[in-house]
Formats: sequence, structure tokens, C-alpha cells
Amino acid sequence: MKTIERINVSPSSTEGHFVTNAKKVVNLDKVNETFLVEGKSKLVTRNHTTLEMEDGCLITCQVVYDPFSKAFEKSRD
Repeated sequence: MKTIERINVSPSSTEGHFVTNAKKVVNLDKVNETFLVEGKSKLVTRNHTTLEMEDGCLITCQVVYDPFSKAFEKSRD
């Protein structure tokens, strides 16, 4: 099975968050940027720590509460 070299799992990020060497990456929700990652892989970013993932995982965008708008919104870089 061919591995995926690199895919951005945070398209709205100004820096990008890239999964490398996964068996398969499935975009489950384009609005909330939720991805299913299959197999051992790495999450590589320029502005965060690189994470080694031993098994498959679910990656989704962080949501934070904005007290001024009194609503939840996607976290920004």
C-alpha cells in the first residue's frame, strides 16, 4: 500500500498542519476541518510541536469560546 507523503489537515491555517507518511487520510468534514488518519504518521507544523502518531487518529480544528461575541469559533494561528 502506498503511503501519503504529505497532506494539509488545516486548510484555513496560516501556517498549515501536515500529516506525513499516513496510509490514508479522509476528510470527514470540510467546514470543521475534521480528518481521519489511518496508520502510523507524523503531524508536522512550523508553529507547533511535531507529533508522532503510532496509530490512526482523528484530527479536528480546535474550537474556542469568544466572550465578546458570546459564540464558539475556530481557533486561529
